Amino acid sequence: MVASTDIKFYVHTNTNAPQLTNNFGCMIDVLDACLINGYGSQTVSTLTASGTTVTATFGSAHNFMQYQVIEIAGATQTEYNGEHRILTLPNANTITFELATAPSVTTATGTITASLPPLDWEKPFSSAGKAAYRSKNLLLPSRPFLRVVDELDPAYTATYAKYAKVGIVEDMTDIDTMLGVQAPFDAVNPDKNWVATGSGTSVINGWAKWHYARAYAAISPSGNNESNAPANGNRKWLLVGGEDYFYIVPSVAVDAVSNSEYGLLYGFGKFDSLFQNDTSNTFLSSTLVAIAAGSSTTPGTQTGLANQSENTLIQRKYNQSNTHANAGTIGFFNAVSFYPGASNYVSAHNLILSPAALLETSETPSVMRGQCRNLRWPLQQEPYPEMQVFIDGDELFIAKKVAVFSTSRGQIVFKIGDMP
Repeated sequence: MVASTDIKFYVHTNTNAPQLTNNFGCMIDVLDACLINGYGSQTVSTLTASGTTVTATFGSAHNFMQYQVIEIAGATQTEYNGEHRILTLPNANTITFELATAPSVTTATGTITASLPPLDWEKPFSSAGKAAYRSKNLLLPSRPFLRVVDELDPAYTATYAKYAKVGIVEDMTDIDTMLGVQAPFDAVNPDKNWVATGSGTSVINGWAKWHYARAYAAISPSGNNESNAPANGNRKWLLVGGEDYFYIVPSVAVDAVSNSEYGLLYGFGKFDSLFQNDTSNTFLSSTLVAIAAGSSTTPGTQTGLANQSENTLIQRKYNQSNTHANAGTIGFFNAVSFYPGASNYVSAHNLILSPAALLETSETPSVMRGQCRNLRWPLQQEPYPEMQVFIDGDELFIAKKVAVFSTSRGQIVFKIGDMP
């Protein structure tokens, strides 16, 4: 057997990776690259096999990470082509991966390339600064859209913080025609999530947001206003996912002083429901706040999945009623002030990675709705170096520092695959 390739991950340091900058539209660029198109195609100088182990050599640094999934194409011997998980990085110009069986020849020929393949979602609707994505998995009980508006709103000042407005939309006929349940949604103000009101520092622009450029870090305790002008430059990001869910963790600042390693934990897609007939088990993690641009905010506090706040959105309530639900996230250690990776909640000698469960809070008592796919909460204080990839048993993981509250730094861990 060979390592699985169904979960993939992407980082800003990959060759030809799109960048999150201080410009509207760049979040859509990242989503297009990771979900739809793939990116980073490079010419392979040599492709040779020793038994089932294949070594690919490049003419310069490839900038892949260990355990990323690549796609080999163009080999005349087709058994080399396809998706493979990188197993080792012998040096900056070389990678190895495993085939299921030894190939017919030990040295492949042809014009051979290696690239990062996409998660293979679809983008049925789009226009300038807008996009709608959804899974191609027809076995899902429902396939709502992730609608993304990543453009300058006429009421919003161009020098302010940059973010995409996002939402779950149950059905669409074009990029601006939305049908069925939305999340978030306010029946009194149906455009609350999509159209700005007011002007200057009093403008309120959106409700569910994916920030990618702010003047201060996501954990800055004060003075962190959307009206403050962000610095120019590229931001760090990590995207992890599969055919029907993904998480994206963008940093919002560019300098080390403001702790730019601590990103915001966003995501969209399927979660594993505890209800047998749950036909709306789709989540959206965003910075959920509708506030004037001149008001001080700390995005880490309003962002779900990395704390116990009730800021994660679910497509419909557990009883499938015609309205969205809010959910908090809980782990094994359900203390009032528990933030993943922020402290040693249990002995540091006993490393525990807790599943993250969604607790629907619109009912009394609250309803345990389901579990986030391939997301873990460490019960120790940042137990891994930033972006470390590691094996636990037969599972592969990657660790990422995140903002978990107004003044708290923490860490989450994503499963990125399985080893044979």
